[in-house]
Amino acid sequence: MEKSEMIGEIVAKKDKNIEVTINDIERGNQPIQQVMIGKRLIGEVIPDNDRFKAIMVNDQTNFFVRSQEEGLAMIIQEYHLHQH
Repeated sequence: MEKSEMIGEIVAKKDKNIEVTINDIERGNQPIQQVMIGKRLIGEVIPDNDRFKAIMVNDQTNFFVRSQEEGLAMIIQEYHLHQH
C-alpha cells in the first residue's frame, strides 16, 4: 500500500517553485515516509523505537529526531543546505 501526499512547494533561488511530495510506503512491515523533490528521492523517515531516524539518500547521513514532522523538516533543510 502506497500513499502519496503533496505537502507544498518551496520557493528556491530565483523564485523557482519546487514540488515536495511525501510517499508513505511499507518495507519489511515497517512504515516509511519517502521525501521526494520532483521525481527525485532525497530522504526517508523511519520509526526507531520511541523516536525516528531521518536518512539522507545521497550520502546515508542519519539524524535522530523526536517526530516524523521533525524528520521531514530535517531532510528538506539538509537538502537545501547542500544544494549548489
